[in-house]
Amino acid sequence: PRGLARLIASEDRRIGLRIYLLDNSGSTNTWDGTVFVGDPDPRRCQLKKVTRWEEICDVAKDHARWNLQVGTPCEFVLLNSMFRPPQSPIVEGRDCLRIDAARGPVQDQLQRLGAFLANNAPRGVTPLAERLDDIGQLIGESLQALSARGQLVFVVIVTDGMPTTRCSGESTPEDRVRLVDSMKRIFLMGPVRMVIRLCTNDAQTVKFYSSLDDEQELELDVLNDYRGEAEEIASKGNDWFAYTPRLHLIREAGTLCKILDDLDEGLLPVGAVRLLASMLLESREQPLDGIGDVELVREAGRVARDHRRLVFDAHSMASRPPVNARRLRRALGLGVGAMLKSTLCPCVT
Repeated sequence: PRGLARLIASEDRRIGLRIYLLDNSGSTNTWDGTVFVGDPDPRRCQLKKVTRWEEICDVAKDHARWNLQVGTPCEFVLLNSMFRPPQSPIVEGRDCLRIDAARGPVQDQLQRLGAFLANNAPRGVTPLAERLDDIGQLIGESLQALSARGQLVFVVIVTDGMPTTRCSGESTPEDRVRLVDSMKRIFLMGPVRMVIRLCTNDAQTVKFYSSLDDEQELELDVLNDYRGEAEEIASKGNDWFAYTPRLHLIREAGTLCKILDDLDEGLLPVGAVRLLASMLLESREQPLDGIGDVELVREAGRVARDHRRLVFDAHSMASRPPVNARRLRRALGLGVGAMLKSTLCPCVT
Protein backbone atom coordinates (compact mmCIF):
# COMPACT_ATOMS: atom_id res chain seq x y z
CA PRO A 1 0.00 0.00 0.00
CA ARG A 2 1.16 3.51 -0.85
CA GLY A 3 0.59 4.80 2.68
CA LEU A 4 2.71 2.04 4.19
CA ALA A 5 5.39 2.63 1.55
CA ARG A 6 5.54 6.31 2.52
CA LEU A 7 6.00 5.32 6.18
CA ILE A 8 8.87 2.97 5.31
CA ALA A 9 10.57 5.59 3.14
CA SER A 10 10.39 8.08 6.00
CA GLU A 11 11.75 5.57 8.53
CA ASP A 12 14.55 4.49 6.21
CA ARG A 13 16.08 7.93 6.50
CA ARG A 14 16.12 7.69 10.31
CA ILE A 15 17.34 4.09 10.79
CA GLY A 16 21.03 3.83 9.95
CA LEU A 17 21.75 0.21 10.92
CA ARG A 18 19.98 -2.97 11.95
CA ILE A 19 21.83 -5.71 13.85
CA TYR A 20 20.31 -9.19 14.12
CA LEU A 21 21.42 -11.61 16.83
CA LEU A 22 20.59 -15.12 15.59
CA ASP A 23 20.19 -17.85 18.20
CA ASN A 24 21.71 -21.10 16.91
CA SER A 25 21.88 -22.86 20.27
CA GLY A 26 21.22 -26.60 20.40
CA SER A 27 17.56 -26.13 21.33
CA THR A 28 16.86 -24.55 17.93
CA ASN A 29 16.99 -28.09 16.50
CA THR A 30 13.52 -28.54 18.02
CA TRP A 31 10.94 -29.36 15.35
CA ASP A 32 8.22 -26.83 16.18
CA GLY A 33 9.16 -23.80 14.04
CA THR A 34 6.99 -22.45 11.24
CA VAL A 35 7.62 -20.76 7.91
CA PHE A 36 5.29 -19.67 5.12
CA VAL A 37 6.05 -21.18 1.73
CA GLY A 38 4.39 -22.05 -1.57
CA ASP A 39 2.70 -19.89 -4.14
CA PRO A 40 4.80 -16.86 -5.19
CA ASP A 41 1.59 -14.82 -5.16
CA PRO A 42 1.84 -12.91 -1.83
CA ARG A 43 -1.91 -13.32 -1.36
CA ARG A 44 -1.43 -17.05 -0.83
CA CYS A 45 0.75 -18.68 1.79
CA GLN A 46 1.10 -22.16 3.20
CA LEU A 47 2.20 -22.94 6.73
CA LYS A 48 5.05 -25.44 6.94
CA LYS A 49 6.50 -27.09 10.06
CA VAL A 50 10.29 -26.77 10.32
CA THR A 51 12.96 -26.65 13.02
CA ARG A 52 13.33 -23.45 15.01
CA TRP A 53 16.72 -22.89 13.36
CA GLU A 54 15.12 -23.12 9.91
CA GLU A 55 12.58 -20.53 11.04
CA ILE A 56 15.40 -18.27 12.29
CA CYS A 57 17.27 -18.69 8.98
CA ASP A 58 14.07 -17.82 7.11
CA VAL A 59 13.71 -14.65 9.21
CA ALA A 60 17.34 -13.71 8.49
CA LYS A 61 17.00 -14.18 4.72
CA ASP A 62 13.70 -12.27 4.58
CA HIS A 63 15.22 -9.38 6.49
CA ALA A 64 18.37 -9.35 4.37
CA ARG A 65 16.21 -8.95 1.26
CA TRP A 66 14.10 -6.31 2.99
CA ASN A 67 17.04 -4.20 4.16
CA LEU A 68 18.69 -4.42 0.74
CA GLN A 69 15.42 -3.22 -0.77
CA VAL A 70 15.02 -0.22 1.56
CA GLY A 71 18.75 0.57 1.61
CA THR A 72 19.48 0.03 5.31
CA PRO A 73 22.78 -1.75 6.13
CA CYS A 74 22.42 -4.71 8.47
CA GLU A 75 24.65 -7.12 10.40
CA PHE A 76 23.82 -10.74 11.24
CA VAL A 77 25.60 -11.96 14.38
CA LEU A 78 25.69 -15.63 15.39
CA LEU A 79 25.07 -16.60 18.99
CA ASN A 80 27.45 -19.58 18.67
CA SER A 81 29.90 -19.19 15.80
CA MET A 82 31.27 -22.58 14.73
CA PHE A 83 34.84 -21.37 14.25
CA ARG A 84 35.25 -18.71 16.95
CA PRO A 85 37.82 -19.50 19.65
CA PRO A 86 36.74 -18.68 23.24
CA GLN A 87 37.42 -15.11 24.37
CA SER A 88 38.41 -14.01 20.85
CA PRO A 89 37.09 -10.78 19.29
CA ILE A 90 34.21 -10.91 16.83
CA VAL A 91 35.36 -11.25 13.21
CA GLU A 92 33.44 -10.23 10.09
CA GLY A 93 32.72 -13.19 7.82
CA ARG A 94 33.32 -15.75 10.58
CA ASP A 95 31.12 -14.63 13.47
CA CYS A 96 28.98 -12.00 11.76
CA LEU A 97 28.09 -10.93 8.24
CA ARG A 98 27.26 -7.48 6.94
CA ILE A 99 24.64 -7.00 4.23
CA ASP A 100 24.70 -3.63 2.49
CA ALA A 101 23.40 -2.52 -0.90
CA ALA A 102 26.67 -0.61 -1.35
CA ARG A 103 28.69 -3.84 -1.11
CA GLY A 104 27.83 -5.36 -4.46
CA PRO A 105 25.19 -7.45 -6.27
CA VAL A 106 22.18 -8.43 -4.19
CA GLN A 107 22.20 -12.11 -5.20
CA ASP A 108 25.88 -12.51 -4.31
CA GLN A 109 25.24 -11.12 -0.83
CA LEU A 110 22.20 -13.31 -0.29
CA GLN A 111 24.18 -16.38 -1.36
CA ARG A 112 26.93 -15.49 1.12
CA LEU A 113 24.35 -15.18 3.87
CA GLY A 114 22.86 -18.58 2.96
CA ALA A 115 26.30 -20.21 3.13
CA PHE A 116 27.09 -18.39 6.40
CA LEU A 117 23.94 -19.80 8.01
CA ALA A 118 24.40 -23.29 6.53
CA ASN A 119 27.93 -23.46 7.98
CA ASN A 120 26.70 -22.71 11.52
CA ALA A 121 24.20 -25.41 12.43
CA PRO A 122 22.68 -25.38 15.94
CA ARG A 123 25.13 -26.06 18.74
CA GLY A 124 25.91 -24.97 22.28
CA VAL A 125 23.95 -22.96 24.80
CA THR A 126 22.43 -19.45 24.97
CA PRO A 127 25.02 -16.81 26.04
CA LEU A 128 22.88 -13.87 24.96
CA ALA A 129 24.44 -11.33 27.35
CA GLU A 130 27.96 -12.12 26.13
CA ARG A 131 26.93 -11.73 22.52
CA LEU A 132 25.10 -8.49 23.23
CA ASP A 133 28.37 -7.15 24.59
CA ASP A 134 29.91 -7.98 21.18
CA ILE A 135 27.05 -6.14 19.51
CA GLY A 136 27.76 -3.17 21.75
CA GLN A 137 31.25 -3.05 20.20
CA LEU A 138 29.77 -3.13 16.68
CA ILE A 139 27.40 -0.31 17.58
CA GLY A 140 30.25 1.71 19.08
CA GLU A 141 32.15 1.54 15.79
CA SER A 142 29.22 3.09 13.89
CA LEU A 143 27.34 5.18 16.43
CA GLN A 144 29.24 8.45 16.10
CA ALA A 145 28.73 8.63 12.34
CA LEU A 146 25.08 7.57 12.65
CA SER A 147 24.37 10.09 15.40
CA ALA A 148 25.90 12.85 13.30
CA ARG A 149 23.34 12.00 10.60
CA GLY A 150 20.51 11.86 13.13
CA GLN A 151 20.11 8.11 12.67
CA LEU A 152 19.56 5.32 15.17
CA VAL A 153 20.26 1.58 15.45
CA PHE A 154 17.79 -1.28 15.83
CA VAL A 155 18.96 -4.51 17.49
CA VAL A 156 16.77 -7.53 16.74
CA ILE A 157 17.25 -10.64 18.92
CA VAL A 158 15.82 -13.77 17.31
CA THR A 159 15.81 -16.44 20.02
CA ASP A 160 14.02 -19.48 21.42
CA GLY A 161 15.54 -19.66 24.89
CA MET A 162 16.36 -18.17 28.23
CA PRO A 163 19.82 -16.64 28.67
CA THR A 164 22.69 -18.74 30.02
CA THR A 165 26.45 -18.40 30.34
CA ARG A 166 28.60 -20.02 27.65
CA CYS A 167 29.53 -22.74 30.15
CA SER A 168 26.07 -23.88 31.22
CA GLY A 169 22.80 -24.89 29.59
CA GLU A 170 20.72 -23.88 32.60
CA SER A 171 19.39 -20.34 32.95
CA THR A 172 19.74 -18.85 36.43
CA PRO A 173 18.34 -15.62 37.90
CA GLU A 174 21.89 -14.21 37.65
CA ASP A 175 21.96 -14.97 33.91
CA ARG A 176 18.70 -13.11 33.42
CA VAL A 177 19.95 -10.10 35.39
CA ARG A 178 23.14 -10.16 33.31
CA LEU A 179 21.11 -10.07 30.09
CA VAL A 180 19.08 -7.08 31.26
CA ASP A 181 22.27 -5.28 32.32
CA SER A 182 23.77 -5.90 28.86
CA MET A 183 20.67 -4.47 27.24
CA LYS A 184 20.81 -1.39 29.44
CA ARG A 185 24.46 -0.78 28.54
CA ILE A 186 23.54 -0.82 24.86
CA PHE A 187 20.69 1.63 25.38
CA LEU A 188 23.01 3.96 27.28
CA MET A 189 25.33 4.16 24.26
CA GLY A 190 22.93 6.37 22.34
CA PRO A 191 19.89 6.17 20.08
CA VAL A 192 19.30 2.39 20.07
CA ARG A 193 16.05 0.42 20.08
CA MET A 194 15.45 -3.28 20.33
CA VAL A 195 13.07 -6.02 19.19
CA ILE A 196 12.93 -9.54 20.63
CA ARG A 197 11.49 -12.00 18.12
CA LEU A 198 10.59 -15.25 19.90
CA CYS A 199 10.74 -18.62 18.14
CA THR A 200 9.13 -20.63 20.93
CA ASN A 201 5.82 -21.03 22.72
CA ASP A 202 7.45 -22.15 25.98
CA ALA A 203 5.41 -20.42 28.70
CA GLN A 204 8.36 -19.61 31.00
CA THR A 205 10.42 -18.14 28.16
CA VAL A 206 7.52 -16.08 26.80
CA LYS A 207 6.72 -14.80 30.31
CA PHE A 208 10.32 -13.72 30.95
CA TYR A 209 10.76 -11.79 27.70
CA SER A 210 7.27 -10.29 27.90
CA SER A 211 8.18 -8.92 31.34
CA LEU A 212 11.07 -7.02 29.74
CA ASP A 213 8.54 -5.15 27.61
CA ASP A 214 7.41 -3.42 30.82
CA GLU A 215 10.92 -2.29 31.85
CA GLN A 216 10.95 1.51 31.77
CA GLU A 217 14.65 1.68 30.86
CA LEU A 218 14.36 -0.68 27.87
CA GLU A 219 13.12 0.63 24.50
CA LEU A 220 12.01 -2.72 23.15
CA ASP A 221 9.15 -4.68 21.65
CA VAL A 222 8.56 -8.43 22.03
CA LEU A 223 6.99 -10.35 19.13
CA ASN A 224 5.81 -13.91 18.56
CA ASP A 225 5.97 -15.71 15.22
CA TYR A 226 3.72 -14.53 12.39
CA ARG A 227 0.68 -16.67 13.23
CA GLY A 228 1.00 -16.16 16.98
CA GLU A 229 1.32 -12.40 16.65
CA ALA A 230 -1.74 -12.23 14.37
CA GLU A 231 -3.81 -14.13 16.93
CA GLU A 232 -2.65 -11.90 19.78
CA ILE A 233 -3.44 -8.72 17.83
CA ALA A 234 -6.92 -10.00 17.00
CA SER A 235 -7.50 -10.95 20.65
CA LYS A 236 -6.96 -7.29 21.61
CA GLY A 237 -9.89 -6.30 19.37
CA ASN A 238 -7.72 -5.13 16.46
CA ASP A 239 -9.24 -7.59 13.99
CA TRP A 240 -10.49 -5.14 11.38
CA PHE A 241 -7.42 -5.38 9.12
CA ALA A 242 -5.46 -8.24 7.55
CA TYR A 243 -2.21 -9.00 9.35
CA THR A 244 0.03 -9.59 6.34
CA PRO A 245 3.57 -11.03 6.10
CA ARG A 246 4.82 -7.54 5.17
CA LEU A 247 3.27 -5.94 8.26
CA HIS A 248 4.87 -8.59 10.45
CA LEU A 249 8.28 -8.14 8.80
CA ILE A 250 8.14 -4.38 9.34
CA ARG A 251 7.39 -4.91 13.03
CA GLU A 252 10.12 -7.57 13.37
CA ALA A 253 12.69 -5.24 11.82
CA GLY A 254 11.84 -2.46 14.27
CA THR A 255 9.60 0.44 13.43
CA LEU A 256 9.36 4.02 14.66
CA CYS A 257 5.60 4.00 14.06
CA LYS A 258 3.99 3.73 17.50
CA ILE A 259 0.72 2.46 16.03
CA LEU A 260 2.46 -0.63 14.63
CA ASP A 261 4.29 -1.11 17.93
CA ASP A 262 1.02 -0.98 19.86
CA LEU A 263 -1.01 -3.45 17.78
CA ASP A 264 -0.58 -6.22 20.36
CA GLU A 265 -0.81 -3.97 23.43
CA GLY A 266 -4.54 -3.28 23.47
CA LEU A 267 -7.48 -1.86 21.53
CA LEU A 268 -6.28 0.92 19.24
CA PRO A 269 -7.83 4.36 19.87
CA VAL A 270 -9.95 5.87 17.10
CA GLY A 271 -7.21 8.22 15.93
CA ALA A 272 -4.79 5.31 15.48
CA VAL A 273 -7.46 3.26 13.70
CA ARG A 274 -8.06 6.12 11.29
CA LEU A 275 -4.37 6.56 10.50
CA LEU A 276 -3.61 2.84 10.08
CA ALA A 277 -6.67 2.27 7.89
CA SER A 278 -5.59 5.15 5.65
CA MET A 279 -2.09 3.68 5.32
CA LEU A 280 -3.44 0.24 4.41
CA LEU A 281 -6.02 1.49 1.91
CA GLU A 282 -4.14 4.26 0.14
CA SER A 283 -2.98 3.59 -3.42
CA ARG A 284 -1.38 5.66 -6.16
CA GLU A 285 -4.78 6.02 -7.79
CA GLN A 286 -6.55 6.93 -4.55
CA PRO A 287 -4.67 9.22 -2.10
CA LEU A 288 -6.50 9.47 1.22
CA ASP A 289 -5.05 12.64 2.75
CA GLY A 290 -7.66 14.39 4.88
CA ILE A 291 -10.40 11.86 4.17
CA GLY A 292 -13.28 11.66 6.67
CA ASP A 293 -14.28 8.56 8.61
CA VAL A 294 -17.38 7.82 6.54
CA GLU A 295 -15.42 8.16 3.31
CA LEU A 296 -12.71 5.91 4.76
CA VAL A 297 -15.24 3.14 5.42
CA ARG A 298 -16.64 3.63 1.92
CA GLU A 299 -13.13 3.26 0.48
CA ALA A 300 -12.61 0.04 2.48
CA GLY A 301 -15.80 -1.33 0.90
CA ARG A 302 -14.63 -0.35 -2.57
CA VAL A 303 -11.22 -1.98 -2.09
CA ALA A 304 -12.88 -5.15 -0.76
CA ARG A 305 -14.59 -5.58 -4.13
CA ASP A 306 -11.28 -5.37 -6.00
CA HIS A 307 -9.83 -8.90 -6.07
CA ARG A 308 -6.44 -7.49 -7.10
CA ARG A 309 -6.15 -5.93 -3.63
CA LEU A 310 -6.63 -9.18 -1.71
CA VAL A 311 -3.82 -9.99 0.75
CA PHE A 312 -2.93 -12.94 2.97
CA ASP A 313 -4.04 -12.72 6.61
CA ALA A 314 -2.36 -14.91 9.24
CA HIS A 315 -5.30 -14.76 11.66
CA SER A 316 -7.82 -16.26 9.23
CA MET A 317 -5.10 -18.12 7.25
CA ALA A 318 -6.77 -16.99 4.03
CA SER A 319 -6.80 -14.20 1.46
CA ARG A 320 -8.97 -11.25 2.44
CA PRO A 321 -9.32 -7.51 1.78
CA PRO A 322 -6.72 -5.38 3.58
CA VAL A 323 -9.48 -3.81 5.68
CA ASN A 324 -12.88 -5.18 6.71
CA ALA A 325 -15.28 -2.26 6.17
CA ARG A 326 -17.92 -3.40 8.66
CA ARG A 327 -15.38 -3.92 11.45
CA LEU A 328 -13.62 -0.67 10.56
CA ARG A 329 -16.92 1.19 10.97
CA ARG A 330 -17.26 -0.21 14.47
CA ALA A 331 -13.62 0.52 15.34
CA LEU A 332 -14.20 4.15 14.30
CA GLY A 333 -17.32 4.33 16.46
CA LEU A 334 -19.64 5.03 13.55
CA GLY A 335 -23.26 3.93 13.90
CA VAL A 336 -25.27 2.43 11.07
CA GLY A 337 -27.35 5.60 10.93
CA ALA A 338 -24.31 7.71 10.11
CA MET A 339 -23.46 5.40 7.25
CA LEU A 340 -26.98 5.35 5.83
CA LYS A 341 -27.15 9.09 6.04
CA SER A 342 -24.05 9.24 3.86
CA THR A 343 -25.74 6.96 1.31
CA LEU A 344 -23.07 4.29 1.83
CA CYS A 345 -23.99 1.06 0.06
CA PRO A 346 -25.67 -1.53 2.33
CA CYS A 347 -22.93 -4.13 1.75
CA VAL A 348 -20.60 -2.42 4.24
CA THR A 349 -23.10 -1.50 6.90
